Amino acid sequence: MKRHHDYLKRAIPLLFSIFLAHNATASERNFRICFEDKSFPPFTMGSGDFIPETNPGIFVTMISEALAKIDVKAGYIRRPWKRCLALLENNEIDAVFPSIYLKEREALGQYPFDSNASSETGADAAPDFDRRLLRVSYMLFARSDTVLMWDGTAFNNVEMSIGAPLGYVVVKRLKEDFGLEANTVHSPEKGLSLVAEGHLAAYIIERNIGRELLARSGLVNEIVELKPAFAEYDWYMMISHKFYSENREFSEEIWSEIATYRRQSIEDLFENTPE
Repeated sequence: MKRHHDYLKRAIPLLFSIFLAHNATASERNFRICFEDKSFPPFTMGSGDFIPETNPGIFVTMISEALAKIDVKAGYIRRPWKRCLALLENNEIDAVFPSIYLKEREALGQYPFDSNASSETGADAAPDFDRRLLRVSYMLFARSDTVLMWDGTAFNNVEMSIGAPLGYVVVKRLKEDFGLEANTVHSPEKGLSLVAEGHLAAYIIERNIGRELLARSGLVNEIVELKPAFAEYDWYMMISHKFYSENREFSEEIWSEIATYRRQSIEDLFENTPE
């Protein structure tokens, strides 16, 4: 009898802990996110389907840890950027990042809108910049001896094509604002290499990404940033229309939690992300 009593004393706490663990797992919600299958340090690391466990990049860390605070488990897939947007439009994934706001992209998914601002001004709803992932600058990276000139409003001496990633907003701006067709064939790494070799006039990429890629390829002394920035944008995480319509308040909570985490931790993430 005593042996049976001792067994119960040991078993009950164990069963209780299993019950709690099961409930915690059952209450945890899955959230499927697509991001580009190229390495864009320091924001995303690895390439193809691979996502490093120890250093996945600033955005994967920020989103995963922010969502964990509200019992959401982030699950990631990697695809070409335009494919991520197509998956979002077809409601095959729950979110994509990082996306610049374009009016036409509202058909693909949901941005975190600032409804208060629009109601006060009477204007259309605008993205809530406070719930962005990050404000970034896209720079023109050119050879140190370049003849290409950029003053923030116009180009001069465009003797070769300018490269940029396929499907990016800067490609659209080059064409619509300056009548220039971007060369979108090459990855940022290859594009910067072609700039150094004199086969592209410049390559447009986000400033931090460009600097990281130059440092990794040993091209820091051969390529310069033309100032001012070609463009400045806010990056957002978009949520699918299906997920948002079925989980409106929860979606707003997701964006708000990520914004809180960014404000508290973004500087530490930059400082502690290995090169």
